[in-house]
Amino acid sequence: MTAKITFDEAMYDKLISAMNELETSLERKATTTDDMTLDADFTVLPGEPRFEAAVKLLNKGREFGGSVEQQNESLRQAIVKFRNALVAAKGVFKETNDLATYDAAGFIAQYPDFNVGGGAGVSPVPMPMK
Repeated sequence: MTAKITFDEAMYDKLISAMNELETSLERKATTTDDMTLDADFTVLPGEPRFEAAVKLLNKGREFGGSVEQQNESLRQAIVKFRNALVAAKGVFKETNDLATYDAAGFIAQYPDFNVGGGAGVSPVPMPMK
C-alpha cells in the first residue's frame, strides 16, 4: 500500500513567505550597507588615484562590485520567478487529494517555472515513505 501525499497549506504558505523574505533581503540588504554599496561604482580607494597599480586596484574593485550586483540581481529574479510559480500553482495543490498520483509532466507543462533545474521527462527517484 502506498502512502497518500496530501497538501499542507500552512507549510506551503511558509515557503512562499520565506521566498518573499529572501527576495526582500537580496533587494535591500545583500549589497548595501550604511557604509558602502557593492555595485559598479564600488571603490576601494578614496579619490582618483594616479599610480598605475592603484588605478588597477580601483578598476578591479569596480569590476568586482558590478559582478556582485549582477549576480545578486540574477538570483533575486530567479527567486521572484519561483515564488510567483508557487503562488500561481497553489490551487492545484489544494484541489488534488493525492499528490503522489498527480501527473508531474502535465504540471511542469502548466507551470514551467517550477522546472528551473530541468529534468522534465526524467523518471523520479523513488523516495522512501515515512
